[in-house]
Amino acid sequence: MAESRWIGNVDGGTFAREVLERSRSVPVLVDFWASWCGPCRTLGPILEKLAVEMDGRFHLAKIDSDRDPELARRYGVRGIPAVKLFVDGEMVDEFTGALPEVQVRRFLDQSLPGEADKQVGAARLAEGASDWERAADHYRQALALDETHGEALLGMARVALELGDPDGARTALERLKPRDRERVEAKALIARLAFGAAEADLDSLRGRVAERPEDLEARMALGEALVAREQYAEGMDCFLEVVRRDRSHGDDAGRKALLRVFDLLGPGHPLIRAYRQKLSTLLFA
Repeated sequence: MAESRWIGNVDGGTFAREVLERSRSVPVLVDFWASWCGPCRTLGPILEKLAVEMDGRFHLAKIDSDRDPELARRYGVRGIPAVKLFVDGEMVDEFTGALPEVQVRRFLDQSLPGEADKQVGAARLAEGASDWERAADHYRQALALDETHGEALLGMARVALELGDPDGARTALERLKPRDRERVEAKALIARLAFGAAEADLDSLRGRVAERPEDLEARMALGEALVAREQYAEGMDCFLEVVRRDRSHGDDAGRKALLRVFDLLGPGHPLIRAYRQKLSTLLFA
């Protein structure tokens, strides 16, 4: 094995520290091998050469699968050599077999976090500490490196909303690629942005609806204001009532508002199942 601080032997007793924990600061490439395996003797030196050459872009952890069969079983090793990449404590990519050096380089170039990814990681740490300005700075640096980086754009939108900058959030979301706009978090942020604009006085709106129950614009405004204040059930009841009274109002505004709330709450929220059923009952009664 080549001498390098970026290469080391790992076993069942050190795996958690040397792979899972270490991967939170530097990507760890795990090489499952065995002494009797001819292809392993071909691939091993390639991996070691690249670990030395790349000098810190990843750490190479070598595991003798004969000595640690439980680790091999845990990570689904069915043939060796088996190479698995860990980032932030999770396996994120893998390949099996003795690939030639050019293909191993291509795998690493595609799978290792780049500079933009590192800035996003730093931004998330800042978000975790509620340091919104520092997070925004890291996201800006990530976007300077990759202007279409989906995670950076979503992060910038989140931080902009925390900083009271809805226009900045809207700009970031508009720059998302179509496939990224379909992500659950993107839909939630778009919905949060839409409802966040509702700042009308609740008492005034409730008074208008009580005096004129047929005023569907007032009922829609009340629902939006309630959702903006996280009073989701009461807000959705307003939208359901609009659907019940006039499905065509505002180009199906009541139903569309309900769907935006579903996006905002996310697929696992307990209110969604109940209100999907209520909406279905109204639409197909």
